Amino acid sequence: MAKVIDKRSAILNTALDLLVENGFHNTPMSLIAKEAGVSAGIIYHYFESKEELILELYREVKQKIISLELEADFQNLNGLGVLKQVLEQFENSPYIKMCLNEFNTQLQRLFVWTEAEKRAGNIIDLPIEVLYELSIGVAVSLAKQQSAGIIHINDEILDQVSAAIFRSIQPART
Repeated sequence: MAKVIDKRSAILNTALDLLVENGFHNTPMSLIAKEAGVSAGIIYHYFESKEELILELYREVKQKIISLELEADFQNLNGLGVLKQVLEQFENSPYIKMCLNEFNTQLQRLFVWTEAEKRAGNIIDLPIEVLYELSIGVAVSLAKQQSAGIIHINDEILDQVSAAIFRSIQPART
């Protein structure tokens, strides 16, 4: 069973890398198979089509981001930037229509958590879209800049950024 998961994971990880590098339309299944070290037939064993593979990759990426957001794991700025790049491609493509309802349910979990934290007084009472931009939006922007080589964030700066982001969504203490 571990081999099956490894091949599936290899396919998804390779697809992620290639989609970031080449985009959806310039990443054929044959290239994914070649780079993953599997046959095209193996890919079709796990995924009926390229669309299904992309949808599954989107599901996994979106779930990873939601998990990072719920855990407030700002230590993964670089990885988050790569994941967000794939999401941006996906969410600006026709694929998004195929799974919006599914992810609205998963995002609801993040909204429930945010509302509970607001009620408990742990984060400021602002719309979730604003809270997102003050927290994850900042992290994503910094990750993109680092990935592009515009800035370099070492561990010390990363710790300071994480603390500043967290403070930005906390209510003022009197």
